Amino acid sequence: MARPSVLSSMCRSCRQSYIIQSRRAASDSMRPPREFTGLADRLGIKVEPEHRPKGPEPLDQIAQALQKPQRQSSPPPPSLRNLIFSEDLQSIAQSAQSEAATRPATKVSADEPYHINVYAHKHNTHITFTEPSRNPIISLSCGNIGLRKSQRSTYDAAFQLAAYTFRKMAEKQWKLGGKKMTHAEYKTLASIRKPGAIHGGNGIEIIMRGYGPGREAFQKALLGTEGRMIKPLITKVTDGTRLKFGGTRSPNVRRLG
Repeated sequence: MARPSVLSSMCRSCRQSYIIQSRRAASDSMRPPREFTGLADRLGIKVEPEHRPKGPEPLDQIAQALQKPQRQSSPPPPSLRNLIFSEDLQSIAQSAQSEAATRPATKVSADEPYHINVYAHKHNTHITFTEPSRNPIISLSCGNIGLRKSQRSTYDAAFQLAAYTFRKMAEKQWKLGGKKMTHAEYKTLASIRKPGAIHGGNGIEIIMRGYGPGREAFQKALLGTEGRMIKPLITKVTDGTRLKFGGTRSPNVRRLG
């Protein structure tokens, strides 16, 4: 009668683990034996160390390369250096000329007037007095005369601002070019100026923007006694209010009550 095998008497899980362990043991027996240097020393067995090929290691090569002085390129001859330097100066000069040509000051004609820009919206009023080249001389708002928050949006605040601006224009001596000139500069300017022309160009242009309470207040101050020195010099009045054509939909108008 045949003897039953060991695997047949095991359950399925035990049989699976037994097969895995036997396979591991068989694979370990086929591997080459490991070298145990500590055990070889204790037993008196000599083990020859591994011999590496002679030659510089990669790190040594990198260190040697860093230590080598880099070769310096020979400087160009003096004639070539002068040529390069002159070309650089020419390119810089050309770029400066092209940039200066785009500035508004270089495109100002002799007939360009001074400008008073009045920006009046429902919360504040801004008045800016500029040169013919659009460079600002005086820039003021209702906050500059001591008014705060809701006080800046009133009619009286804009009227006081316009009167204060007219006084400042007289103090700055804007008729002499927007700044205080010496006597020699004034004589030079008077010799160049056309006879009969208004000092500082062809008068003043007023540019109105916005429909706040400051718009009407500025007009009243200009036509009243506060603007008696400025009114004769006004040559042009322009409305610069921005109007919208197309674009995105505007927010709904706020309605109270």
